[in-house]
Amino acid sequence: MWRTPMAARLRLPVAAALCVWMALLSILGFTRLLAVPVPDKAQHFVGFGVFGVLTFFSFRADIPRRKAWTATCVLVGAACFFSEVLQRVLTTRPFEWGDVASNFLGTATFLFAAWMADRWILQPRLSAAAVAGGGRYWSLDADEQASADLEAAGELGLELDDILADSPPPEERRHVSS
Repeated sequence: MWRTPMAARLRLPVAAALCVWMALLSILGFTRLLAVPVPDKAQHFVGFGVFGVLTFFSFRADIPRRKAWTATCVLVGAACFFSEVLQRVLTTRPFEWGDVASNFLGTATFLFAAWMADRWILQPRLSAAAVAGGGRYWSLDADEQASADLEAAGELGLELDDILADSPPPEERRHVSS
């Protein structure tokens, strides 16, 4: 579980861009103030795709990636469906399953691209910076690193060797030694 305040876990410039993007999507979806000469399904595809990517990258790179992906998928998945529900409730525009499908398809496509960029470009760079900096936890100072080691060991009931990044899990160690 994260123990820092939410603002400390976010990249504020990206979170600000996300807020601006959400406002733009709200204006496009709930009002007739802006008329964009693009098909409706393409607007849903690109709009929610960018929304998903901004949501993921608004989380800092030093939090566990699985938690960031889980939070992103839950938040964006709920937004894909409930945006159409809200559109039906708040406006005269009808609920369309095609729009929901476009939302999910755009989100999945753009998040897959974000996953590839995160996994193959950003995380290797952060790992290289960690090795160059001499610490396993590149974002933590020595006191925070020690407390993180002890906290992880206490919560999971593991030895420190079990949580080192380069140590194989216990199951793999048994198979290697046999």
